[in-house]
Amino acid sequence: MNAYPIIDHDRCTLCGRCVDICPKKVIAVRDGSIVLTEEECMLCSHCYAVCPVEAIRFDPTALINPAFTTFPCDEKAVPPGDVSPADLVNLARSRRSVRRFTPDNLDDRVIADLVAFAVTAPSGSNCQEWEFLAVNGRDRVWDLAMEIKKFFIALNRLARNLLIRYLSVPVAGTALLRYYRDHLDSVEMALRESEAGKDLLFHSAPALIIVHGGMEGSTPVEDAQYASYNITLLAHALGLGTCYIGYAVESINRSAAIRRYLGIPRGNRIHAVLALGHPDAGFERHALRKPYTLRFV
Repeated sequence: MNAYPIIDHDRCTLCGRCVDICPKKVIAVRDGSIVLTEEECMLCSHCYAVCPVEAIRFDPTALINPAFTTFPCDEKAVPPGDVSPADLVNLARSRRSVRRFTPDNLDDRVIADLVAFAVTAPSGSNCQEWEFLAVNGRDRVWDLAMEIKKFFIALNRLARNLLIRYLSVPVAGTALLRYYRDHLDSVEMALRESEAGKDLLFHSAPALIIVHGGMEGSTPVEDAQYASYNITLLAHALGLGTCYIGYAVESINRSAAIRRYLGIPRGNRIHAVLALGHPDAGFERHALRKPYTLRFV
């Protein structure tokens, strides 16, 4: 969608801050007035955010200000350096991947608030090509797990066949060989556990959020990861837990049947599947990390 800033000339003081901040040079000062140029607006809304007299707005069908309904949130722009680095570090480090959930259900409004925060994440060229699908309710989550189970039963049947494993190399590279080596046994165990009603895929979570989208943007995968990580941080602040489910991402992307079951548009890619619910475990300390490297040049 293409749209342009709407200028209130009665309010405008010609301070020029919007002109200086615009990355596409959509706004200019000419003959003592703010005008729009012929450049295409990327809808970053920096001009709106920087204007001290609220002289710039956008058509609400083009841009919205995400709102939250399950917790109070007075809008306030926090300048750089005006938040405690320690608080931010402790929040991010306290978020853990949760693999034990209580059976408590989630209100749809909570999920809506998580997604409202997700879309405030940055995106390449401000494309914001992400889409979200919520699976709310333990029965619905289990039904999806059973659809994914069918995919892995078929995949394991192929992977156990020595001839198929090696014949697949010219077409799929070593993917099936590596799956057989690294994942087949654990998936077989999960399939057996599912017969007893145990959900090792989604850890008995009562809800899921699936982030997907087209691949036309400049950085669609990275954009979706930013958005999904926003969800995990706000979920932690709301007393909830999340876990990225990589097996679900891979199976949905590779199965046309599951994509039809979920109504994922043709051409869209699944970028993240988050299990979501109330954690049934607590952590007393931050987790440790592996050693890493850092180079300066």
